[in-house]
Amino acid sequence: MTDSSFLIISSAVLLGLIWLIVSIFKKVARGEIGISVNAALLMTLAAILLIPFAMNFSAHLISGMMHSPGATVTSDSESGHH
Repeated sequence: MTDSSFLIISSAVLLGLIWLIVSIFKKVARGEIGISVNAALLMTLAAILLIPFAMNFSAHLISGMMHSPGATVTSDSESGHH
């Protein structure tokens, strides 16, 4: 498995988990399902831990794509423009 396919699969899994947590929160807020206080606290903890991890992972992915060996970014001072 290449690095890019691993990143795509792991990004899809993270997005799926976030979508699942959000959809459960929506159903609880609408009153469609009832959960105990302990389950609500566990879901809140999962959201608190998972969402920043997903944001950090996506930032790392974007940074890796911007600084890949194939990408050449020149500043104005390097290109001779003043």
